[in-house]
Amino acid sequence: MLLNWFPNPLGGETETGDNRSEEETQNKMAASASLTSSATEEELTLTVKWSGKEYAVRVCGDDSVAGLKRRICELTNVLPKRQKLLYPKISNKLADDSAFLSQLPLKSSLKMTMIG
Repeated sequence: MLLNWFPNPLGGETETGDNRSEEETQNKMAASASLTSSATEEELTLTVKWSGKEYAVRVCGDDSVAGLKRRICELTNVLPKRQKLLYPKISNKLADDSAFLSQLPLKSSLKMTMIG
């Protein structure tokens, strides 16, 4: 709370609070934080099937397809350029490494297949 001190005509000092500007600042910060957190904290755990095994891959909505492929590479040692990801109805969009995962209709309940 911002405080303003001024002399009281009856003697002593009086403090007044300027809550409005502080509250406005806090509201603006909270609003921007909620917008940022909703976009970045959208976390998914995707199941990727490859070579008879299933791998759980954790990704965020602000990751790109290239980021997903790098995480799959960490688990499977298959280089991203050799990976082809198959997912119901959106396989052609997964070929674009610059696409963001938040723009794709991915669900944790469905399994993705990798060829490579």
